[in-house]
Amino acid sequence: MHRNLKDVGRFVLGVVALYLDATGGLTHRRLREMSGQTGLISTGAATALLVRLRLIGYVCAAEVMPSGATRLYRPTPAMTAAFRERLRIELTASAMLDPRIQPLLDRLREPEVFPTLMTTVGADAVNAARNPRPDAAAIDRLSLRTAGMLIMFQLLADADDGGAFPPVGGEVEVSISGLARRFEVSRSHVLSVLREAEALSLISRVDEGLWRIEPALSEVFKTFYAVLYMGVIKAARAAQAALATGRRRR
Repeated sequence: MHRNLKDVGRFVLGVVALYLDATGGLTHRRLREMSGQTGLISTGAATALLVRLRLIGYVCAAEVMPSGATRLYRPTPAMTAAFRERLRIELTASAMLDPRIQPLLDRLREPEVFPTLMTTVGADAVNAARNPRPDAAAIDRLSLRTAGMLIMFQLLADADDGGAFPPVGGEVEVSISGLARRFEVSRSHVLSVLREAEALSLISRVDEGLWRIEPALSEVFKTFYAVLYMGVIKAARAAQAALATGRRRR
């Protein structure tokens, strides 16, 4: 999933695809309209994303439609399984902060639970994209770059000394070629991401191949994780309420 949805725009549109399927149907038109509303990627990129999702086996065309009717698409079991596993990891961590959502985590494989959860997660993801947080501006810029967040997270992981995570500082050896291979991007793209992070004062270059993690990078990732887990808990609680009343939020 992360190899194919390498930036937040495409990842959120993947979430939106599942949200649309759970709230009336996934169509090309609805996906393009939603991409325009979020502002994360262009409508043209949304079209390309739908093609990509079909190529990797995440989306398939639904039953043959009558002539002139809008074609419906369905997320495949592979896409559902990948996103459900991602949610399982996030719900497991979030349940440590709010044990009230543990029952939802225990029911995650029940047929009605995942689509109900995707209606709340999808709606919240769209709202967050429409209303970006000022204190997350730096990480937002990197998250819109292909593999930008993955590259920064790899630097933090390499600087991890076993203490609190994310680490506040430290120096790391960076292989441009290694990062390019790992995240399937060009060397020039990796360099561009590193230079943008440097311009944002998140990292600084020490020597050839050696970079320093600045405290600001730790702070923006703390904000990212705080927003992530607060959002997961909020969406999980809303899904629990919807399941309890037998209604799915639309």
